[in-house]
Amino acid sequence: MINKELLNPSGVVVIGGSDDVGKPGGAVLRNVLQSGFNGPVYVVNPKADSVQGVKSFRSVEELPPVGCAIIAIAAKFCLHTVEVLAREKGTRGFVILSAGFSEEGKEGAELEKKIVDVIDSVGGSLIGPNCTGILTTNYNGSFTSPVPQLDPRGIDFVSGSGATAIFIVDNGIRKGLKFNSVWSVGNSAQIGVEEALEYLDESFDPATSSRVKLLYIESISKPEKFLKHSASLVRKG
Repeated sequence: MINKELLNPSGVVVIGGSDDVGKPGGAVLRNVLQSGFNGPVYVVNPKADSVQGVKSFRSVEELPPVGCAIIAIAAKFCLHTVEVLAREKGTRGFVILSAGFSEEGKEGAELEKKIVDVIDSVGGSLIGPNCTGILTTNYNGSFTSPVPQLDPRGIDFVSGSGATAIFIVDNGIRKGLKFNSVWSVGNSAQIGVEEALEYLDESFDPATSSRVKLLYIESISKPEKFLKHSASLVRKG
């Protein structure tokens, strides 16, 4: 399920945001702030009162309600954080940058499933975990750079690999290509390439939507969904 709070959030909190832009939490906060996002931005950092000029809350429990959370903390703390956000703060969009889940074995896979179950229970949307984030014309929820020029008629790019996404975007920038969105789906715990393609198909508007969908795929777990929406988009031009 891909909802509004993931793609066009009413507010964003960076869990694990820091002043060190060499770390994912610091880099993604910088990118959110520089993206021209119009809603409120919050930070959770237990060791700081202010991060990059933004008021910092010492714990997730202290936060006001917030639509989307970008999480860049150790995997072992993610489940509790998601539970509080989903059940107490009304959060419905989640981007988990953190690694240490199904890509590392059975224990990580079990933790990942528990997080997905919580998010599913409130009708939330999850990108990741173990990803570089998501970039839309509404906000930059990714920790990568450089940032491409954004245009609603630019490329919609969905990648199963964060490193490959960075490489392709960087080369696209050099060639003068514009992007509308960049999705790094990571472990695809809830939203994978197929779900992103489904959304791009079902939300397609011939008057305003991009005509170019670029996919980097490492595996296809739902071939029928993939073929259905690929064919549908091709028919739409």
